[in-house]
Amino acid sequence: MHDRVIGPFFFTEKTVSSVIYLDMLENFVFPQLEELQPHVFLQQDGAPPHWGTIIRSSLNDHFTGRWIGQGGPIPWPPRSPDITPLDFFLWGFAKDNVYRRSVKH
Repeated sequence: MHDRVIGPFFFTEKTVSSVIYLDMLENFVFPQLEELQPHVFLQQDGAPPHWGTIIRSSLNDHFTGRWIGQGGPIPWPPRSPDITPLDFFLWGFAKDNVYRRSVKH
C-alpha cells in the first residue's frame, strides 16, 4: 500500500488555472487515492493554481488535516531547498527504482 507513485499528470492546456487543476484532482487524483484513505497525505508546491480558494476547499473536504501546501493545515515553507522533498527525495527515489535493473538489448 505504501509503495506507490501516482501520476505524473499532464495538461493539454497552455495555462493551468485553479479550475483546470481542480478538474484534474477530482477526475484523476482523488479516485486513485480513495483506496489509500486515511493513510495518505497530499503534498503540493506553491504554484498559484494549487492554492486557489476552490482548491483549498476541496482538499479540506478530501484530506481533512492531511494536505501539505500554502494555506493548508500542514504548511509548506516557501523557498526552502533543504525541506522540499520533491526536489531532494522523489526524483532520486524514482530514478533509483527505474534504473534498478539494467535493460538487455
